[in-house]
Amino acid sequence: MAEEARTVEQPEEEKPDETRKGLGAEASAPAPAHKDETADPRRQNEELLSRLKYLQAEFENYRKRTEREMESVVRFAHEVLVAQLLPVLDELDAAVASLDGPSGDGIRLVRGNLLKALQDAGLQEIPAEGQVFDPYVHDCVQQVAVPGSADGLVKEVVRKGYRLHDRILRPAQVIVIKSQGETHA
Repeated sequence: MAEEARTVEQPEEEKPDETRKGLGAEASAPAPAHKDETADPRRQNEELLSRLKYLQAEFENYRKRTEREMESVVRFAHEVLVAQLLPVLDELDAAVASLDGPSGDGIRLVRGNLLKALQDAGLQEIPAEGQVFDPYVHDCVQQVAVPGSADGLVKEVVRKGYRLHDRILRPAQVIVIKSQGETHA
């Protein structure tokens, strides 16, 4: 026991070298930890900066997408109303075709004003007569054989077709020339 007490009470200078080496290693250990502490905030700052840049880009994409959607909503806001007015325009076209001379001037004027208002909203007539049949914008209601004519041309428009900006509101109903084979009436 006396040896144990002496070992415990020995001043630091009298301790074996192994103990001092262990203390020396511990004393030098905080220096790398200090480097990790300074590197860690830098790395955190870089991570936060990259996340911030990512969020900014994502927000910018969101803003652009919502602007495009709003432009589309505004552009096609009148689509339902314009589509409901197309039969009225058809009836006015029929009335103008049946009236000759000054008696039809009033109806022609009303039709012209309605058509101008619809065109200002973005309505466009789909060209059909004399054009090559296009199933995306034309609806074939009949095929007729016409000798000497090119196959697939639109001979006659039964009902006009319209588009609103770039959307088809109503395809043109047409009669198409078919030079060979059977005809469908």
